[in-house]
Amino acid sequence: MTTRPRNLIDPYQPTPARLHSVFLGGKDHYEPDDALAKNLSSSTIRPAITESRRFTRRAVEYLSDHHGVSQFVELGSGLPHAPNIHDIAEQRSDTARTLYVDSDILVAAHGRAMLHEGPRYFTDTDIADTDAIMGDIAAVMDTTAPLAVCVSGTAEWISDAPAVLAALTDRFPVGTWLVLTHVTDEFYPDHIQAAAETLRRAGIPYHPRGRDEITAMLAGYQLLAPGLFAPHRWPPTPSREGDSENGDRDGIRRLWATATRHRAAWDLSAYAAIGQRRQ
Repeated sequence: MTTRPRNLIDPYQPTPARLHSVFLGGKDHYEPDDALAKNLSSSTIRPAITESRRFTRRAVEYLSDHHGVSQFVELGSGLPHAPNIHDIAEQRSDTARTLYVDSDILVAAHGRAMLHEGPRYFTDTDIADTDAIMGDIAAVMDTTAPLAVCVSGTAEWISDAPAVLAALTDRFPVGTWLVLTHVTDEFYPDHIQAAAETLRRAGIPYHPRGRDEITAMLAGYQLLAPGLFAPHRWPPTPSREGDSENGDRDGIRRLWATATRHRAAWDLSAYAAIGQRRQ
């Protein structure tokens, strides 16, 4: 696994990982992160981020239940906030493995302390380092078995994200699943563009993208219905094959934590998709 020395944590400079922690109700953040989140509290960027996270959790459930996926890689994993990807995967498979990747200093500190042995792993490899990422995946995953890569709330922070994702896609084994979410400025453009400018002034570059550019990022993948869609409109699965006549109460209880909260009739400033890499 690849690790490198990092600079010291700067509690006065907001970061994407700590900002997400505020939005998702986590506890790993500092006063500047809280202040920045407060400035963005009335923007549609906050529900876009939170609903994208819920979509990712539901996608992990779906791929585990319906496609036999028990290996998950999360690129730009951020700070832990239950239910994490491994929590969901391990509820559904005794052989589940999860690899978290994030180069944020605080995230790396948490990852090295909490995820130092299987079936949960962490690396602080730079996502743009394709060779290193693939080496990290090969070190802990069976690349001949079903594998899903989650990129949620990550691409927006990377200026050349389309090129980075294309380079990784070229290296992923055929059959690899991709779970992608991405904030867009096509809905509520004034809100999202103002939020992006607020983030830039805080020293955090942010890159919302339109449907065409996000669609291009999914080239090479066969998308599950309904394709590229608003994350809060992709429904959770209330029951699974083999559930009893009265329903699987444990399954429903687990699903409740990841269920959609944003009203389906509303627009949301984000897109989401699940796809499988084609030949």
